[in-house]
Amino acid sequence: MTRTTKPRVRFAPSPTGFLHVGSARAALFNWLYARHTGGTFLLRIEDTDLERSTEEATRQILESLEWLGLTPDEPVEFQAKRTHIHRAYLERLLETGHAYRCYCPKEKLDELREKARAEGRIFAYRREMFPEEEARKLEAAGAPYVIRFRAPVGGVTAFDDIVYGHIEVENDTVGDFVIARPDGSPLYNFTNVVDDIDMGITLVCRGEDHVPNTPKQIMIYRALGVEPPQFAHLPLILGRDKQKLSKRHGATGVTEFREMGILPEALVNYLALLGWAPPEAEFEEVMPLDELIQRFSLDRVSKSPAVFDHEKLLWMNGVYIRTLDRGRIEKEVIARLEKRYPTLSSADFQPPNPALTRDEWLKGIIGLAIERSRTLNDFVDQLAYFFEPPTSYEEKAVKKFLGSEEQISQLEQTGALLAEAWASAAAEATPQPDKPESLEQWCEAMEKPLREWSEKAGIKFSNIAQPVRLAVTGRTASPPLFHVLWYLGRDEALARIRKCAEWSRSQLTAS
Repeated sequence: MTRTTKPRVRFAPSPTGFLHVGSARAALFNWLYARHTGGTFLLRIEDTDLERSTEEATRQILESLEWLGLTPDEPVEFQAKRTHIHRAYLERLLETGHAYRCYCPKEKLDELREKARAEGRIFAYRREMFPEEEARKLEAAGAPYVIRFRAPVGGVTAFDDIVYGHIEVENDTVGDFVIARPDGSPLYNFTNVVDDIDMGITLVCRGEDHVPNTPKQIMIYRALGVEPPQFAHLPLILGRDKQKLSKRHGATGVTEFREMGILPEALVNYLALLGWAPPEAEFEEVMPLDELIQRFSLDRVSKSPAVFDHEKLLWMNGVYIRTLDRGRIEKEVIARLEKRYPTLSSADFQPPNPALTRDEWLKGIIGLAIERSRTLNDFVDQLAYFFEPPTSYEEKAVKKFLGSEEQISQLEQTGALLAEAWASAAAEATPQPDKPESLEQWCEAMEKPLREWSEKAGIKFSNIAQPVRLAVTGRTASPPLFHVLWYLGRDEALARIRKCAEWSRSQLTAS
């Protein structure tokens, strides 16, 4: 295929496992480059390893890329369906003498390799190492063979990498390398070049682990009479311990991050900053996608390995949770709540506060957890007490706030005051879902009698509020207490206060 001036880049994963964040970053950088330059982003599934490639892995890769928004501009290519193209190019190299059938047996190769090791030199096979007459005898006998590429003798193969600069390799350290197996199936370095030629790829952007492959691939390009594309190799991604990112560091797959409630916008933003940054010394790390596209350039990619910091990703995800469209966040959270609490999706579900519809109640409690959640799954944990009365209470808080009969009686008195205040508060201000200020007025009306009693009795207000919070949530940290009480509803809130008082008293008796 004739090279075009319009940039064409590709992401070419092997479907042998989940989409790792390192691979996802490579896909993202290709996608950003294409969008920034007005080029084309392509996807090729390199599924010729029939033993290791799976349909499940292919599906997961495609779904992960779609979730991230990294969709290709042309139909997905599957390498396994391109074998006829590979074979045609292979025959072309054989006909021109740039490749040959090698009958050298494994025993001879092992002998040559051991000799090189003993002499302290790199083993690089050459055709001349196996006598031609022996090769002809094996050929006549129908012996198996591999196809090797005839590498140039002497000199160097060099290229200028956009990230790492000038790289060159002595051809004699490469030798004649295998490009097809005994069964005739071509190997990676060959198929990679053929597919990139056929798809018109102008830039190959991939992980630095492919740097050793690049000189071999450049040799093949030149043997086929094609100018090699540009190359940009991306540094490794490490864990915080500066070791290669792996499972021991936590989640590493795109699917895992999706399941834990990371938003695609946040993951894309975070991955974009792993090894790349705009030229300013200081910049806003939370960047909308259109800004990433506008500012992205491969010459700003660092040579140094990038460190994946899960805590920073969680922080960034929390920012996106607070800034993205509330309706979308609600939809995502409700789906997770329905999965945890199946009764929520039932037509018979009734919120604990009968003054609210199901949707009003759900939107209200989700709003309470927005500031406290860094992932979508955090909402489920934060809001658990709205669906299930606490079955246990924070131990230290129980000792501090409900460790005596006097404190338990005080909680019961607080409950009685809340029961009286509920009616008068409703008379002053009935909360309306579309009027946030009405809920604030209601909360003030509920809080007023408790503060008056606190001042009159000489009790710190926190020693009145915290036992109530503990009773209704099982925790000492929650959204504003009176907001929680409103969404729990009068009957449920008072029932939990009574239950907590009874439980605390039974603990005193038992001790």
